Amino acid sequence: MLSGLDYQDALDLVSGDNEVHTRITSRALTEMLVRMMYWGKLDQTPWTKYVPTWYFKSAEALIESMDEIPERWPNLKKIRLEDEAEIQMALYEDISSEDNDERDADFQDSSPSGKSQSSSGHRTTPPRGAKHKRDSESGASGKSSGGSDSGEPEHKRSRPSQERKQSALARKKYAKLTPGQLKVVEVPGRGVVSRRHYGLLMKFPPGTANAVEPTTGFPDYTPILARVEEADQVRKRWLQADFAELLKSAPWNNMFEDRVRQLLLHRPADLDAKIQDGLSRLVKFMSENRKAFWYTGHWFFVNHGLDAASDQLRQDCDYANKHYKRLIDELVKDGFPESLLEEPGVWTYPSKVCFWVIMDPSHADDSGNRITLQSQLELVDRAEPARAQWNYCDSDEACTQHLSQVLKDRLLDETERGQYNVSDDFP
Repeated sequence: MLSGLDYQDALDLVSGDNEVHTRITSRALTEMLVRMMYWGKLDQTPWTKYVPTWYFKSAEALIESMDEIPERWPNLKKIRLEDEAEIQMALYEDISSEDNDERDADFQDSSPSGKSQSSSGHRTTPPRGAKHKRDSESGASGKSSGGSDSGEPEHKRSRPSQERKQSALARKKYAKLTPGQLKVVEVPGRGVVSRRHYGLLMKFPPGTANAVEPTTGFPDYTPILARVEEADQVRKRWLQADFAELLKSAPWNNMFEDRVRQLLLHRPADLDAKIQDGLSRLVKFMSENRKAFWYTGHWFFVNHGLDAASDQLRQDCDYANKHYKRLIDELVKDGFPESLLEEPGVWTYPSKVCFWVIMDPSHADDSGNRITLQSQLELVDRAEPARAQWNYCDSDEACTQHLSQVLKDRLLDETERGQYNVSDDFP
């Protein structure tokens, strides 16, 4: 894609019997070969047969000297992109060079290392600066530079393409929302990439080829913070006393204790002792890092000036993400079936943090009582059960509904379910 191809053309090129290596720098090519050779994917990558032999020798030497396991070579995703310019325009129409992260120096997204969580095989999110650049390019090349009778700058006016990408409430300013609309969670229609959730403006990631793909089953939306009025509302939803009270209850302990404990897709008789030991290692890691798993599934923005402990939280989540991925890679390399990673009782560390939308403080129940954070937590976990690792699912079928049909077909008979622990070391 760096050579000028769009995603689909690049996918067609690397999927066919073509010379691809001439488009890749020597260093990048060697790193790609290391991953393919380590994970046994050369035969599934047809263009590698054209690569000169000395590249393979360099890759072999690197493999022998490596201290860490390389990331697994991912499957290619067959995705036809939407019009990137239109999507960027719809999401970032109001971003200007002044609306940057420096404005929020003390109030930050505390996601680990300030970036999306990444699991093996996922691409990284484009830097914020790239989004600014695309916006300015889209504005410059899209329409005529002629003025308007209203005198309103062209780049500030709502465009038809933008309106088609926004939900009904997303087109309204926050200040214009009624109390009833602050309680609404909009269900996006086809093609909608921004909507309101309890009044806050949410966006789905643009369909670009270098966007981090969401983990199947997990929510995939984040607040639009580039607009000052929207960022202010996100700030106001974080009430330190309320969160302190919730966190005293250690909801991550409940998540671990209430976890799915039985295998739903596999029988222990089909798993040798080494594989069962691998399951125990995974559950042990889940237990030791349950707090990081919980926070990643329930991410919220905090004022670091008032909550110094959040800095340690970032480090804990970084650690869990890195070492869980490393553990899984080690197990898979040693013959651990990847289908076991799809068991609801084996926790998934999502590729991106899952933002938790807190209700407006004015939101009350039918009796007029304010809805507590504890109640909101149960509501969001029931609505999006992946956040709590499927603890709140009402049935085994619900726990596996996000899986492929092939895996669903492996669901054990109802008479067998509940008989086999994921790990006998953690019954």
